[in-house]
Amino acid sequence: MVVEILCNVLNGAGAGFISKQGGHFLGAYKIEAFTDTDKFKDDMNAFLEGLANTPPAPGYDRVLYPGLTEGEETEKWKRDGIPYHREVVDWINSIGAELDLPINLP
Repeated sequence: MVVEILCNVLNGAGAGFISKQGGHFLGAYKIEAFTDTDKFKDDMNAFLEGLANTPPAPGYDRVLYPGLTEGEETEKWKRDGIPYHREVVDWINSIGAELDLPINLP
Protein backbone atom coordinates (compact mmCIF):
# COMPACT_ATOMS: atom_id res chain seq x y z
CA MET A 1 0.00 0.00 0.00
CA VAL A 2 2.80 2.43 0.81
CA VAL A 3 4.33 1.98 -2.64
CA GLU A 4 0.92 2.37 -4.29
CA ILE A 5 0.23 5.56 -2.34
CA LEU A 6 3.65 7.10 -2.98
CA CYS A 7 3.90 6.09 -6.64
CA ASN A 8 0.34 6.61 -7.83
CA VAL A 9 -2.07 8.30 -5.43
CA LEU A 10 0.33 11.00 -4.21
CA ASN A 11 1.26 12.15 -7.72
CA GLY A 12 -2.34 12.27 -8.92
CA ALA A 13 -2.30 9.16 -11.12
CA GLY A 14 -4.90 7.52 -8.91
CA ALA A 15 -4.73 4.02 -7.49
CA GLY A 16 -3.00 1.91 -10.11
CA PHE A 17 -5.32 -1.07 -9.81
CA ILE A 18 -8.27 1.25 -10.48
CA SER A 19 -6.86 3.82 -12.92
CA LYS A 20 -4.57 1.32 -14.72
CA GLN A 21 -1.93 4.07 -14.83
CA GLY A 22 1.57 3.72 -13.51
CA GLY A 23 3.20 6.46 -11.51
CA HIS A 24 6.58 7.32 -10.06
CA PHE A 25 7.96 8.47 -6.75
CA LEU A 26 11.25 10.21 -6.21
CA GLY A 27 12.38 11.05 -2.72
CA ALA A 28 15.43 12.64 -1.17
CA TYR A 29 16.26 12.26 2.49
CA LYS A 30 18.71 14.06 4.72
CA ILE A 31 20.13 11.04 6.54
CA GLU A 32 21.51 13.03 9.45
CA ALA A 33 17.98 14.26 10.18
CA PHE A 34 17.20 10.66 11.19
CA THR A 35 20.45 9.11 12.37
CA ASP A 36 24.23 9.43 12.28
CA THR A 37 25.43 9.13 8.68
CA ASP A 38 28.31 6.76 9.48
CA LYS A 39 25.97 4.52 11.49
CA PHE A 40 23.50 4.53 8.59
CA LYS A 41 26.23 3.49 6.15
CA ASP A 42 27.43 0.73 8.50
CA ASP A 43 23.86 -0.48 8.99
CA MET A 44 23.19 -0.43 5.23
CA ASN A 45 26.38 -2.38 4.55
CA ALA A 46 25.34 -4.98 7.13
CA PHE A 47 21.80 -5.10 5.68
CA LEU A 48 23.04 -5.61 2.11
CA GLU A 49 25.60 -8.17 3.22
CA GLY A 50 22.83 -10.00 5.05
CA LEU A 51 20.72 -10.02 1.90
CA ALA A 52 23.64 -11.26 -0.19
CA ASN A 53 24.27 -14.07 2.32
CA THR A 54 20.63 -15.14 2.52
CA PRO A 55 20.09 -18.64 1.09
CA PRO A 56 18.39 -18.27 -2.29
CA ALA A 57 15.02 -19.73 -3.17
CA PRO A 58 15.11 -23.11 -4.89
CA GLY A 59 16.22 -22.77 -8.49
CA TYR A 60 18.16 -19.53 -7.96
CA ASP A 61 21.89 -19.03 -7.53
CA ARG A 62 21.76 -16.11 -5.10
CA VAL A 63 19.68 -13.31 -3.64
CA LEU A 64 19.84 -10.09 -5.63
CA TYR A 65 18.92 -6.56 -4.63
CA PRO A 66 18.64 -3.36 -6.68
CA GLY A 67 22.03 -2.09 -7.78
CA LEU A 68 24.00 -5.25 -6.91
CA THR A 69 24.67 -6.51 -10.43
CA GLU A 70 25.21 -2.95 -11.71
CA GLY A 71 27.81 -2.38 -9.00
CA GLU A 72 29.51 -5.67 -9.82
CA GLU A 73 29.58 -4.75 -13.52
CA THR A 74 31.04 -1.32 -12.72
CA GLU A 75 33.83 -2.90 -10.66
CA LYS A 76 34.54 -5.36 -13.48
CA TRP A 77 34.72 -2.52 -16.03
CA LYS A 78 37.05 -0.51 -13.77
CA ARG A 79 39.29 -3.55 -13.51
CA ASP A 80 39.10 -4.94 -17.07
CA GLY A 81 37.85 -2.02 -19.17
CA ILE A 82 34.48 -1.44 -20.81
CA PRO A 83 33.69 -3.98 -23.55
CA TYR A 84 32.61 -2.10 -26.66
CA HIS A 85 31.09 -3.72 -29.73
CA ARG A 86 33.59 -4.03 -32.58
CA GLU A 87 31.57 -1.60 -34.75
CA VAL A 88 31.74 1.06 -32.02
CA VAL A 89 35.50 0.65 -31.68
CA ASP A 90 35.92 0.90 -35.46
CA TRP A 91 33.70 4.01 -35.54
CA ILE A 92 35.69 5.72 -32.74
CA ASN A 93 38.96 4.91 -34.50
CA SER A 94 37.67 6.24 -37.83
CA ILE A 95 36.48 9.50 -36.24
CA GLY A 96 39.88 9.84 -34.55
CA ALA A 97 41.63 9.35 -37.88
CA GLU A 98 39.27 11.80 -39.60
CA LEU A 99 39.96 14.46 -36.94
CA ASP A 100 43.67 13.61 -36.80
CA LEU A 101 43.40 12.58 -33.15
CA PRO A 102 45.70 9.91 -31.73
CA ILE A 103 42.93 7.41 -30.96
CA ASN A 104 43.67 3.80 -31.68
CA LEU A 105 41.51 1.48 -29.65
CA PRO A 106 42.35 -2.21 -29.89
